[in-house]
Amino acid sequence: MNGVGAVARYTMLELSRRRILLVFFLLGAVGLLIFGFGFRFLYSFASSGGLGSSSNLDPATFDRLLQLQFLSYLYGALSTFALLIGFGIGMTAIYHDLDSGAAVSLLSKPITRFAFALGKIVAAIGSLVLIVGVLALEARLVMLLFPGGLESSLTGQVIATTANTVVVMLIVLALSTWMNNIVAAIVAFVYYNVITGVITTVHMFFDSGAFHNDLVKTVFDVLYWTVPHALVSSAPGDLVRAQLQIENQSGNTTTFAFVPSASGGGDIAWWAFMVVVFSGLVYLAVRRRQV
Repeated sequence: MNGVGAVARYTMLELSRRRILLVFFLLGAVGLLIFGFGFRFLYSFASSGGLGSSSNLDPATFDRLLQLQFLSYLYGALSTFALLIGFGIGMTAIYHDLDSGAAVSLLSKPITRFAFALGKIVAAIGSLVLIVGVLALEARLVMLLFPGGLESSLTGQVIATTANTVVVMLIVLALSTWMNNIVAAIVAFVYYNVITGVITTVHMFFDSGAFHNDLVKTVFDVLYWTVPHALVSSAPGDLVRAQLQIENQSGNTTTFAFVPSASGGGDIAWWAFMVVVFSGLVYLAVRRRQV
């Protein structure tokens, strides 16, 4: 375990020197501030009657809808920046050691490849949690500009976002051991955001009753349990319920059918299993890589 700690400390130190992570972090930090104050300006302008002539809603309802829209965009922005940071860590944590030859020096010491891989994974996850945590604190401060009553949903959203990003980051880590880090990021994006996204979406449509074909449903039921499942917090459902309440609609089942419910124990267990699988792939890639 001493080897794991040494590799983790070394990796976190090296990651702190990577300009790409600094750029992504600054983009996230500055982007959240610009977004928050920009939306606040729009909110003030609209509340003062600047958009009153084009809206059929009373001012209080219109203000509430703007607040909910702000939260929706804020959660989306936080997820995007977290994903960028995850890609940045995954592209650099192992690849740069292999590219610079530092891995040869590390592995020539009494450090096993298992300790090397585990140390990299620990450092990558720790760095991701730290950076996203700082951005989440900033997001919470920005939310003070819009007291929408759903502030408590931020914690669950951050946890779900971080957990999903960990999976993507592990995929990039494993791939970057064998190929160029940019190519690895592209392959991981296509796999997780395109292929997995399509399978998950089609599966959701079948579950909601939008599609009806037993054979195709069976195929996608099988495929669904071969790919990672993105964890979902209660935030999306909370936002939809709040919007429906404003519009004086009772829980419309058609509307909620297309809003993912919060992940349950089964989804969390599958996420944990996927983390173990992709961590194992990182170790396998490191073990078989010639340095």
